[in-house]
Amino acid sequence: MTENEFINILKNGDFKERFNAVSTADPAYLIHALNDKDENVRYKVVSRISAENLTPLINDPFKEVRLIVAKRIDAKELPKMMNDRSFWVRYAAAERIDESFLPSLMSDKEPIVRIKVAERIAPEYLKDMINDSEALVRKAVSKRIPKEYLPLMKDDESESVRNIVAERMSKL
Repeated sequence: MTENEFINILKNGDFKERFNAVSTADPAYLIHALNDKDENVRYKVVSRISAENLTPLINDPFKEVRLIVAKRIDAKELPKMMNDRSFWVRYAAAERIDESFLPSLMSDKEPIVRIKVAERIAPEYLKDMINDSEALVRKAVSKRIPKEYLPLMKDDESESVRNIVAERMSKL
């Protein structure tokens, strides 16, 4: 299909025709479908379009579209997604974002995001996460925190955290 045929389908086709078109068209044409009215068409577009063309969909109303964007977009664009309303999008951003941005996510309201931060953040920041309200976050912290801060976690309320701390301290 030519680019003009593709554009014509986007303008005049029903959902099935538009979906089939974005599924099979040359990926270079997909830029024309970024604003399709149907989230399923946009979802297919973000799965196939080149990563450098994903920026317009950072704020798509459909969280599944934004999630694929967060997983595929150039990592330099991820700071724009750190405050997304979906914790899955913030988690995907935390997986790939440059380490220097992770301190901004240390107090994210969702534990799963904070766990990912604890797994990736520079070790010198982990001491600021030892009193996290979520045991699984503290467990992630206890696995990576510099050894000089381990004593601060030895009396943690979570047995799994205490066990990790005790094991690491026994190897000092």
